[in-house]
Amino acid sequence: MKRRTLLAAAAALGAATVARAQNPAIPSVLTLMVPFPAGGVSDLYARAVAPRMAKELGCTVIVENLAGASGSIAVSKALARTGSDMLVVGSPTEMILAPAMLQSARYKPADFRPLGLLSRSSLALYARADLPANNVDELVAWAKANPDKPLSYGSVGIGSIYHLAGQAFADAVGVPMNHVPYKGGAPLLQDLAGGHIDLVLLPANGDMAGRVATGKPKVLAVAGSTRSPVFPNVPTFAESHSLARFTTADSWVGLFIPAAAPAPLTQAIGRAVQVAMGDAEVQRQLQAQSGVPLPAPLPPSQLAAFYAAEIDHYTQAIRKANLQPV
Repeated sequence: MKRRTLLAAAAALGAATVARAQNPAIPSVLTLMVPFPAGGVSDLYARAVAPRMAKELGCTVIVENLAGASGSIAVSKALARTGSDMLVVGSPTEMILAPAMLQSARYKPADFRPLGLLSRSSLALYARADLPANNVDELVAWAKANPDKPLSYGSVGIGSIYHLAGQAFADAVGVPMNHVPYKGGAPLLQDLAGGHIDLVLLPANGDMAGRVATGKPKVLAVAGSTRSPVFPNVPTFAESHSLARFTTADSWVGLFIPAAAPAPLTQAIGRAVQVAMGDAEVQRQLQAQSGVPLPAPLPPSQLAAFYAAEIDHYTQAIRKANLQPV
């Protein structure tokens, strides 16, 4: 091994030793649990921040993927780890909706604390390439003219944000649609590109913009008050004639730690998350995936307030929709 390489390795080892000596509660291996298969957006976000967090904490940070049950299997596993050595890369689906909608989910949103937001974006309506509609008004007209051919919409699981958004869209159109749940975004998008499902509401982000650029799928509209930076030529629902009042909540992804984790460990990992989010290379990778401005860093108190408000918002949405746990 070259002298320069040896010196670099020694310096890295020394930094790791100092970081862990300052906070012996930091585990030797920290896992970022992604509740979906590899290759999805949440997985890419996790792999963007993991190396920088490892450098800051002086430990090994790995990414683990565990799909199923709208993400609740992965979240439950993270909560069951007594060593507080596992974080969750979570969204409203796993952290809030799954425990409310799935009887098998044995945790509550309050069982976790947010450490930082990795992304936040509006949803957009995507369709298979050969669907005979190129905007919302054409889609509504076609759906109502073909009641014998009900449209299908996909989601990453029963009770997920995309399930609720799809059901709200079907209700707004006023025609029955078939819900098709998947274990994650990767298989969902594969079937959408292959024409096996008709529609899906997913984030308007850089990953989806890249897929739309290939022609599979196409994007029909963006939810939100303004057009998305990644789809500047795509109208909002508000610009349509048939569904001008249709809105959905934003999608976000954050890093969460079990609420029972020791305060010194939570603080140390929280600082590492903020350092990683402030790193230029990490920001470049996240920006490439999101395609929209990254969320502004929030102090712990504001993060907690944001999470509490989101819990309340989705709890009310479930109650309003009269959805029952399954």
